Amino acid sequence: MKRYFHAFNFYAFSFSILLYLLTSAINTKAAYWGLSYIEIGLINFLGCAFYVVSALIFGRMGDKVGFKRSLSNGMFLMAISLAFGFFWALPIHLVISVIGMNVFFGFFFPSIEGLLSKSEKAAGVDPAATVIRFVLSWSAGNVVGMAFGPFLIQKHPVAVFSYGITLCLIGTLHIRSHIKRYGEILPGPFHDRLKNSLGEIDFPKIKEYRRVYRFTFLLAGIIYTSGMALFPKLISSTGIPLENVGFLTVGANIGVFLSFVFMSFFRFWVGSPRISFLTMIAVFGAALLTFFLPETALTFFLATLFSGATYAVPYIFAIFYGLNSRDDDHGKQGGIHESMVGIIFGVGPLIGGYFLQIWASLRSIGLMSIGLIIIVIVSQMTFIRKISSE
Repeated sequence: MKRYFHAFNFYAFSFSILLYLLTSAINTKAAYWGLSYIEIGLINFLGCAFYVVSALIFGRMGDKVGFKRSLSNGMFLMAISLAFGFFWALPIHLVISVIGMNVFFGFFFPSIEGLLSKSEKAAGVDPAATVIRFVLSWSAGNVVGMAFGPFLIQKHPVAVFSYGITLCLIGTLHIRSHIKRYGEILPGPFHDRLKNSLGEIDFPKIKEYRRVYRFTFLLAGIIYTSGMALFPKLISSTGIPLENVGFLTVGANIGVFLSFVFMSFFRFWVGSPRISFLTMIAVFGAALLTFFLPETALTFFLATLFSGATYAVPYIFAIFYGLNSRDDDHGKQGGIHESMVGIIFGVGPLIGGYFLQIWASLRSIGLMSIGLIIIVIVSQMTFIRKISSE
């Protein structure tokens, strides 16, 4: 297993737990304190605006000063800021925390992506194998964080922030030690299977691939993030206790993880836009169907499960073509990708909150999704026609 996954894959996993512990905790507290759908959406939007700025400004820092060094310093600062969570008492405290959290993670994920893609490429690891192992790592962490975040923040809030502080301090010390031993490289050894090419990449048209899949990811992600931020309030309105909401909304993260597992075993999508398009249509259709079923606990779980798939499929296309670069700009490309993530997590709850404020029903998310999916289909068909004619 050590030849497949290493310490920095573990950081992607463990910090994703922290991210979703904090995200679900903030949205659960907001629902508990009686904030409206629009207010919850605005809090998420504000935080993610800082995520985007952080990703674009600090995400490329590793290209200049070294990824490990910047990660170590960032973790130390995050450990200090997490102590504020022990004093949550008012909605304004959620705003402060969501800003600090998003500044850190907007920097953290581009740095991890840049380190992995640059170092593993130099070691001969196939780019698709790098991307797949990274997304499996963080998506597994998401499942844990989302499942237990609402429960812990309601029953044992100290555990959320204690975990984060401990993780950040251990990470700081370990990475500094890692720099002394190995410098900026990842030493390996990597399994030979990771070095086998998984498919050809159309580098002359790589910018077109990046553009269309990032745009598709943006639109599809709105469906996913609407549920992540707003379903706690919507589900609790049906009488389900808030501390149990996470065990239903975790379906979104399970959907993401299972989609990544499927995409890692069946790599038909690499360099195949038509097959990629059909895959997206299949998961979009499944998600859309669930939004119009009767609102039961099972329906909410299935809706979040397939919403996770609508996020995961274009995500893996966007990050794969984004991080595949012949230039020494892996931190920059990671920053661009994570800025898209930030936009999604900011805009999604805001748009979804608007629809739910008008009609507090799962069907309103379904109507929103129909419009988004139509735009995705037009965009994908235009892209396929363009690259086929060149």
